[in-house]
Amino acid sequence: MEEFLTATIRRYYEIELPAASASRQRPPLLIALHGYQGDKDSMMRIARRVADGRMIVISLQGPNQFFINYGTNDLTDPKTYRVGFGWGTSWKMDEAVELHHANLHALIDLSVRRHRAARSQVFLLAFSQACAYNYRFVFTHPRVVRGVIGVCGGVPNDWNENPRYKPARTHVLHIAASDDVWFSREKNREFRRKLAQRAASLDFRLYNSSHKFPRTSIPHIRKWIEKHL
Repeated sequence: MEEFLTATIRRYYEIELPAASASRQRPPLLIALHGYQGDKDSMMRIARRVADGRMIVISLQGPNQFFINYGTNDLTDPKTYRVGFGWGTSWKMDEAVELHHANLHALIDLSVRRHRAARSQVFLLAFSQACAYNYRFVFTHPRVVRGVIGVCGGVPNDWNENPRYKPARTHVLHIAASDDVWFSREKNREFRRKLAQRAASLDFRLYNSSHKFPRTSIPHIRKWIEKHL
């Protein structure tokens, strides 16, 4: 018989506040999520470049930690193992999605209450695995997020079957890679078609890149956010 208990876990994030500005009383908010095997620090470096000191930036770390490799001494020295983080697996995935939704709501509320973020100017940024989680959030809660940026990721597998997904007021910028080992050009065309069905607007970009965050896309991401403020 399988049973369970519930426990509180700490969710770690990095935060940077913008320089004080008299022209904008409440700054916009950018919440960034790393890909599988990533961490909050690496994603924060990208998000800070996107925000350029004009937004509240939060980089949330995935709840699932694991060893990526076994370091220099094989299995004898765990201190050399590199730790990566992820957002969930196919096992009881609904619980991982529920946790992700709850954490985003909590971070938005915290940013508005503690740091005076503009609730109407919330943007999400994700790479790889986290993209589908963010798309689940914005199309389940269609009035919460102003814009979502997905980089080298996909749409939820239950896009057609889940009745919770609705057309949203959220604008979408989706960035794909031409040589992505996980997502072929055909897959990306399918993602483009599906996102256009429910997004307030869609800007779909293809970059000459492998499965990594194309740094050349950062200026366009910044301009896209400014357009939708």
